[in-house]
This record gives sequence, structure tokens and C-alpha cells, in this order.
Amino acid sequence: MYDFSWHERHGEKTQASAHAVLSIVTEIYTPKSVIDIGCGSGIWLREAKRLGFSETKGVDGPWTDLDHLCIPPNEVTICDLEHRLNLNRQFDAALCLEVAEHVSQASANLIVENLTSLSDVVIFGAAIPYQGGFRHINERWQSWWAEKFANHGYQYFDVLRPQIWHNPDVHFWYKQNTLVYVRHDRADLIKIYKDYIANRSLGSYPLDLVHPERYEALASYKQIAFKPLLRELPAAVAKRATGMLLGRR
Repeated sequence: MYDFSWHERHGEKTQASAHAVLSIVTEIYTPKSVIDIGCGSGIWLREAKRLGFSETKGVDGPWTDLDHLCIPPNEVTICDLEHRLNLNRQFDAALCLEVAEHVSQASANLIVENLTSLSDVVIFGAAIPYQGGFRHINERWQSWWAEKFANHGYQYFDVLRPQIWHNPDVHFWYKQNTLVYVRHDRADLIKIYKDYIANRSLGSYPLDLVHPERYEALASYKQIAFKPLLRELPAAVAKRATGMLLGRR
């Protein structure tokens, strides 16, 4: 969705974010295959390989520049993310991070359906309201997505955010939004995650939350809801003009 200059500017921190998150995932259990829906330039999949994943697969939209990937182009499938994805196989883990906000609300159920068809473990995070970003057309609270996963038989585990929350090397959007969803009838995986949480004494964060890094940026005079204000301005001006034409003050 973003052009490759964006990935280049954020690449170093994105790699550090991928390392932090995937290191925890591989510590909990030992997945070997992973698919990344909305893989961008492939940074997360490259880091997955470094951490021992033996099979990686990426999916991204038709805007993808195959010449600038940091993984082999034959590992990426080009697909409209608003359509059904049929790969006819499953992976040990599926990633979809900061992608779903780019998909229309009408296709939100479909992207969750695609993810749950690909793996019993889904690592998912999407932009919350007013998070901001290019072509964010469906920013939703974490609980909005959690309900959709629940409707597909997946429960969430908040095992990542408590461990990366204070990590300065991780982008705030991953620290704020990333949850692990596990298929509820996979008793073996459910037990693994529950035992991990208990052994680590991980506290429970509120499902819907905003990271201080984002709050401070939005609350500052530099960014105080300026874009939402601009979006509302034409409607406000039109309403006022109509009132004046009708003789109201």
C-alpha cells in the first residue's frame, strides 16, 4: 500500500520491530512456516528467515514493486486484498500487521476469513481511530477486530504488547495494536499460550488502548486532530452558508 520509499525510510526500525515480535513468537512455540498478508517490501519475512522459519510466503497488492523486494519475488503472490485468497494450504503462523485499515469496511470480514483459513495462529494488528496514515479508510479499535476473529472461532492472547510496550526500537503501532489470535479448538496451542502467560506473569492490558507515543503526538499543537478538522471543514462551511441563505444567523 505504501510506496517503497516509505519502507526504506522506516526499514531499520521495522526490522527491529519484526525481530522483537517474532523472537517472542518463536519462544512460545516453534512455527516453521509463515505467511505475511500485506507483506510490503518483505522485511518481516526476511527477519523470519533469520530467526529460523524454513518457509516464508508473502501476499500483497498489485502496487507491489517486485524489483525492490528484500525477499525473492517468487515468494510473493500478488492479490487484491479485498478479494478472497485461495492458496489451498495452511501455515504455522499468519501475519497481518498494519494492513487491514487499508481495506474497506465491506471487506473487513473477508480479510479475517482469509487469515483464519491460512493458519490456526494469526498475529494481527491494525490502526485504531485517528492513528493516521496514508489511505487509512477503516481505522477501528482493537476490540472491533477481536469480535470478528471471535466470530470465526479465534480467541486473542495479549502476549506481545506487554513485552514490547517499552521497547524504543519498535514502532508504536506494533506496540499498540499487535495481538495473537489462536483457533479455540486447538487445545494444544491454547495451553501453550496460557502456560506461557502464567510462567511469564504477563499482566493483562486493556484491549482498546493508545500508546503514549501516539497520544503525545496527537495531543501536541503540531498535530492536534488537524486532518480530521480539515475533513469536517467543507461540511461545516456548507452548513453555515445554507443557514445564511435562509436568513439564519
